[in-house]
Formats: sequence, C-alpha cells, structure tokens
Amino acid sequence: MKKHLLFLACAVLLAACDKTDSVKEITVSVQITTPAGVTTVPEAYLVEFINYNDNSKVEKTAGADGKVTASLLPGIYTISVSAEALAQGFSVIYSGSLVNENIITDGASYTIEVAVAKSGTLVFKEIYYTGSRTPSNATYFRDQFFEIYNNSEAVVYADGLCLGTLYTNLASATQPTWDKENAADYVFYQWLWQIPGTGTQYPIQPGEAIIVAQWATNHQVETLNPSAPVNLSSSEFEGYIAASSTQIQTDEQAINLDLIYRMSNFQSMPQWLNSINGCAYALFFPDENTDITELTTQVGSTAQGVAIPISLILDAVETVGNETQVQLKRIPTVLDAGATFVGATYNSKSVARKIKETKPDGRIIYQDINNSTSDFEVKDTPEIRRNGAKKPSWNTWGN
Repeated sequence: MKKHLLFLACAVLLAACDKTDSVKEITVSVQITTPAGVTTVPEAYLVEFINYNDNSKVEKTAGADGKVTASLLPGIYTISVSAEALAQGFSVIYSGSLVNENIITDGASYTIEVAVAKSGTLVFKEIYYTGSRTPSNATYFRDQFFEIYNNSEAVVYADGLCLGTLYTNLASATQPTWDKENAADYVFYQWLWQIPGTGTQYPIQPGEAIIVAQWATNHQVETLNPSAPVNLSSSEFEGYIAASSTQIQTDEQAINLDLIYRMSNFQSMPQWLNSINGCAYALFFPDENTDITELTTQVGSTAQGVAIPISLILDAVETVGNETQVQLKRIPTVLDAGATFVGATYNSKSVARKIKETKPDGRIIYQDINNSTSDFEVKDTPEIRRNGAKKPSWNTWGN
C-alpha cells in the first residue's frame, strides 16, 4: 500500500511539473501617451512590468513614439512608466502606471497616459547680499554673490542663462502695475544679466555649481576688507561694469556677464549692487518667443522693466529685511510662496538652501518646494561651494 501511495504522489508531482512547464509566455504591447498640449517628449521611456506575487520584473525601453512590446508569463502585473527630458532649463518628469492588471491574453495591448511635471534644473543654492564690516566698522557691500547649483540628474549648459532682481528694489506692500496684457503672467526685472556663450561652452554637471559675483576678486586683502567673509577670485562669472574714473571694481579673470538692462535709477552706478535689505531674485532661460531687450512701462510712470513669462522661471527666491516683511511679496506665490531673511544688514550672513537628500555617490539634492521660508536657512558665514559642491572643469583659474 505504501509503495502504491508513493507512486501516486510521484505521479501527482510529475503532473504538476508538466503543467508548470506547459505555461508559455505571451506577448503584450504598451502605448504611452502624453496629455494634450505637451510638446516635449523624451527620447526613451523605461517600462517595467512588475509581478509582486513572485517578485519578478521585466524591463523594456520604449522609444520617443511610446511603443513597446514585452514577453511575459501570464499573471497580475503593475506596469510602470518613467522618463526624464530637458527643456528650456527645466527637468521634465514623465510618470504613469497601470496597477494590478491581469495579463493573460496573448496580443493584449495597453495604453498608459503619463503625467508630466517639471522642475528647475538650476537653483539658487546660496545668496549673500547683506554685506560686511571692515576692521574700522565701516560698511562694505562689494562681496555679494550668488551660487547656482545643478540640482538635476543631467548636464545643463549655463550659456544664455539670465538672472537678476525684480521690481521693487525693496519689499513693499505697494507694487507697480504694468502696461502689458495679462501682466499677472509675468515677472518684471529691474536688473537683468545674461551669461554669454554659444550654447555648449559652459556645462554644469549634476552636483556642480557656478559662482556669480558682483566683483570676482579676493575681498579679504588689506586694501579692500580683511574682515570680509569671502574670497571670490575663483568665481565663474562677475557683473563687471566699465565706468568712469570713480570706478573701484577691476575686471577680474571671471567671465563677464552681459548687462541686458538696469533701471534708470541705477544707470549712474559704477557697479552691480543688490539691496542689502534683500531683493527678489529669479533665473530663466529665454525661449524663441522672448525678447529680453524689450521694455515694458509702468502705468502712471516712466519706469520700465523687462517682462518675462512666469512659465520660464527656473527658480525664484524672495529675500526681505526681517520677519515683519515676509508678507510683502514681489514674487508670485506660484514661484515662491514664502520669503527668507537674515534680520540685519552688514552682518556677513547669508541664506543657503537646505539639504533634501544625499545620493549614494555623495551628490546632494537640495530642497525646492517653491517656498523660501522652508527651503532656506541662515548661515552665520557665507561659503562658496558649501557641502562639497563641485567646480566646473572649464574654470581653470579657480582654486
């Protein structure tokens, strides 16, 4: 009897094995689509077929047409789609999925519409605008700088990048109105600079930063301000303005920015000066429809500014004098819902972006939720390339 039962057990096992071996793969296809109006598409999509019941995964790559086929064993799958592309300085993220699909039919086809979101590839990492004091307690403001960081996963070229300050120079409850249709869809620059270049001269790799200085010199020398907190001689760019004999600033090794516009009140200034009480700053790459030399006039005034669509702004940071001025917004809340401040002037303090995460390779990703109150913190001493940010390889003059 035992031998007979053993024979039956083996027969059942063999039958089960035969049944498993007889399960054949089926071929399915996926078509990826984007929402109406999306014109930028990635070169490729990663498509993952994940079977959580047996912890298996099949990966495929779809081309720009969004089509892909895969051979799978029948089962319940989650189909996940992801991709990234660069467009006008933004990192465009594509993502979509079908969850718990019972895939059992050979030749079945599935359509997945991806959601599309974009974030600025470049962010203001640190801003030092407050100025410092000399050993004799005199005021000093020529050591101001911006640090701009590649917070994305792809190389970004700085060529053509524009930056500057928005109206008004001081935080105020009264903001100008502009003689422009749909003016609420724009920000208006009072100072505007542009990084020169042919398009691919100045790559910024992920984790690298560029320093944009008011004056790219060593401010700590005896003839300037030995108490200055920074040596800016390794800066990549500077806002040099050739002026009259009253000029103190010298033309250093850093690459000169192109001055696009400065409001009439600043025309006689022999240097680029950002308010020590805090300005509103913004970055963008112009597109083919944007003339950065075209001026718009304020209603009831002769004052003019450069109008740039909000949709082009990569990053914007509102800095104000103190906590009582946070609500005095110059930047639309869609770009920056808050503001940051150091609380005093000539105190050698800066504002720096908070760390969100550190990648396994050591590269840092900085927080960017479009709210400077949350995104930034005050630093007692400004520091260029804080947290190990790397210098671009083409900067051969910096230490």
